[in-house]
Amino acid sequence: MFQKILRHKIAVTISLLALIGLGWLMVRSLPASETEVRRAACLVEGSVSVCLVSSQDTVELTSDSVHQQGVWINRHWWMASCDGRVLTVGPTSRLRLSEVPAICDSLSSLLNRKETERKELIYYLRSHGVIDEGYTQIATYANRQSKMTDSLKLKLRNLQRVCPLVSDKTGKHFKLGKKSRLILKADYRVSWYNNGNKLKHVNCDPVYTPLTAKAYPLILHTHRSVKPWGVYAVRNVPWGAAEHRKIVTVRLVPNDTVAPFHSIIVSGKYWQGHNHDLPALFAVDGAPVFTKHGRFIGIINGKEVLP
Repeated sequence: MFQKILRHKIAVTISLLALIGLGWLMVRSLPASETEVRRAACLVEGSVSVCLVSSQDTVELTSDSVHQQGVWINRHWWMASCDGRVLTVGPTSRLRLSEVPAICDSLSSLLNRKETERKELIYYLRSHGVIDEGYTQIATYANRQSKMTDSLKLKLRNLQRVCPLVSDKTGKHFKLGKKSRLILKADYRVSWYNNGNKLKHVNCDPVYTPLTAKAYPLILHTHRSVKPWGVYAVRNVPWGAAEHRKIVTVRLVPNDTVAPFHSIIVSGKYWQGHNHDLPALFAVDGAPVFTKHGRFIGIINGKEVLP
């Protein structure tokens, strides 16, 4: 008798746990509401640099600013697991390793012209006997030009550590080391609006990736161990939606205080494997894309939707 009661209690407990688990999964699989769609988007700003790496030397070649969007995202769809993670479009560059020697040669020629110009400016300032408004303007320019020339000289000197000037039968030219490679270094800052509609910021861990010209989804790890209060983290459920779907995206507008949560929702259409037809003004790289029912499907990159 006691064993039957015990087995009955165990069966009831297992059934209750299964029902609770099923109910939890159903709740977690629900699509986002309009407010949650607006709260999911965030601003991603920073800089992306192309760096030349050889042995233990790393030299920055180019640097560009980044102004795009992102979306707070959970690690697992079935549980709250954002942990301060943001999904956005990863850094890209079309620069090729074979172009580096030509860049060094161009910088060397530019430095020679700047050095000549600096000498001419120094000679003019020394020989000019009258200090007037024109003299003052030229002196200001000469000071700025000298600083720019010194900065260029330092850049070229650092670059020559990994791409030295060599002489052979063909003459003098810059030559890369055998183990030289290009990488991308990105520093990002994520911004969002809290429950009080105030703009908040947090920095992200630096991102180092191999050089690529193809866009891809990138997870940023912010300096927060938990999701900020007031934002919504999307989740990728294992089942998808129909291939032909009506979609919406979110454009954040920091200067607009009328739009709810500083965001504008724009609708369009998307066919899987094809381009979307969202207006270019509102289709910001990294902006989240949802179905019209609130199911998250990816982020924008140009005319593409990256899953």
